[in-house]
Amino acid sequence: MPSTKDNLNSKIHAGRRQKLRDRFMANGLDNFNECEVLEFALGYCIPRQDTNPAAHSLIDTFGTLQAVMDAEPTALTRAFGIGEKASVFLHFLQSFSVYLTKHRATKTKIVTPENAVQFLQPLMQAYSVEQFVVVCLDTAGNVLKIHNITNHELDMVHVSVREIIAVVTAVKTAQVVLAHNHLNENPEPSMSDMQLTRRLWLTFDNLGIKFLDHIIFAGDQNYSFHCSGLIEVLKSGVPKA
Repeated sequence: MPSTKDNLNSKIHAGRRQKLRDRFMANGLDNFNECEVLEFALGYCIPRQDTNPAAHSLIDTFGTLQAVMDAEPTALTRAFGIGEKASVFLHFLQSFSVYLTKHRATKTKIVTPENAVQFLQPLMQAYSVEQFVVVCLDTAGNVLKIHNITNHELDMVHVSVREIIAVVTAVKTAQVVLAHNHLNENPEPSMSDMQLTRRLWLTFDNLGIKFLDHIIFAGDQNYSFHCSGLIEVLKSGVPKA
């Protein structure tokens, strides 16, 4: 039988959860700090426990809420107070967010580089590991497919051109936009970025697919190969360093 102390603690935790729930229902997450957001989420998968210490432990371990959400479930289970059920739940929330963003995006059209930036910015900002994204479009600019290539240490040289060809041909792509993110806040293309972009332009040209743009995102900044004129330059070869 639970002790009087256990019952008291349970009531205290329940009261705090209710306060967080009331705040959320009144104003969403706008006035929550990162620990409170995590504490609130954990409350739905860790019953009858104070999830505040676990939330603080996760933030202290991984540094930011974004890093917590991007962590693998096995890494989360090693943190204080987090079991398999909670770690899978957090991983699901992150995957659900990305899934929803991608599927909302398929309802829009991309007909200009500006459209492409607006389309991709929310998606690319959701990642804290490097991602290479292939957006397949029909002739009218409707999104047919969004394909991700993920690597915690993504190297443009090792992006699989064969994989990209398989993706674009499978959905009968007419136009394509490429994007990837830099984690160093500098969107300027590297030599390997330019080499891969030229290689893919040649590939798409041979397939009869229009290459609209390759956009690099870094924080709130972005670099468009199309708008900078670099795509036209690359058609003649990769500039020397």
